[in-house]
Amino acid sequence: MAIKNYYQFIGLFCICLTAACSQNSDSQLTVYVSADDYVAKEVFATFTKKTGIRVNWVGDTEASKTTALVQRIIEEKENPVADVFWSSDIMGALALQSADVLEPCQTTVTTQWPSAHKDERLLWFAFSPRARVIAFNPEIDDEEDLPTDWWSYSSAAFADPRFGTTGTHFAAMSTIEQSFEKFQLGLGDSPMLGGNAATVQAVIDGRERFAMTDSDDVFVAMARGHSINFIFPRHSDAEGGGTLYIPNVVCLIRGTRNKESAEDFVNFMLSDETARILARSHSRNFPVQSTVQSEFPELQMVDPMVVDWDEVFQVKEEVVSGIMQSISTSQ
Repeated sequence: MAIKNYYQFIGLFCICLTAACSQNSDSQLTVYVSADDYVAKEVFATFTKKTGIRVNWVGDTEASKTTALVQRIIEEKENPVADVFWSSDIMGALALQSADVLEPCQTTVTTQWPSAHKDERLLWFAFSPRARVIAFNPEIDDEEDLPTDWWSYSSAAFADPRFGTTGTHFAAMSTIEQSFEKFQLGLGDSPMLGGNAATVQAVIDGRERFAMTDSDDVFVAMARGHSINFIFPRHSDAEGGGTLYIPNVVCLIRGTRNKESAEDFVNFMLSDETARILARSHSRNFPVQSTVQSEFPELQMVDPMVVDWDEVFQVKEEVVSGIMQSISTSQ
């Protein structure tokens, strides 16, 4: 009788295991992502291997990444295709929040996530930022001789602020009104290029001496063996006046048909494992978890610029419009 019961138990266990595996193999979700492909692919592959949930993902081009995907999600509001949005720029999440297309994600992980890195209604969660930096060629300039404040670099090459992190940075800088007014005047004669990667390439090619850009684009160029480096200029000497760190953000799309899988993905994005993947990648994102920071001492965030992201979002359109007008007037 004991042997019979044992085999009945094993049979039932195998049936349950088969059903669970079958359910996992059918589990999937759609993620719209503005992070670079080479980073996203590794994260998605690791998540699928860990959970069995397949990820159908949609990216976009360098020049219009976040902006185009945000607009697409808003247009699909009544019949959402995406379950999750992974944005490489926090402004994307704030735009979706403003358009009322996000859904709260309440899990054990998200409720315990630091308040400084999430929306109070649990609509978005920030992690693994990139730093805004000045790129330069160390064969031409010595780091010790370079200005240490952002306001000295208004003549540096910059990416089109209508798309991506450059506009976000300018909007944050505009909250320091007196300094920004003079800085903006200088931008009119500065070279505006298609994207952050293009500004880095301009320095590598010798077409530009400096570039306002993101740390990940410089790290990628360094990994390829180019003569390029960067510094972290400050916005002020006061505490909280360092360079700007722009986080990745993950959020649920309202009306997702795969909420459980989507929540699993959000939890994974906030895990130490994902922070390590992003820190080890060529983009070298800065981990926010203290447990991971200790493993990457070269990726410590030093006195980040303290900003009110909602304020930055509110002024960004006006700031970018003013900059584009300055450029048009100077041409």
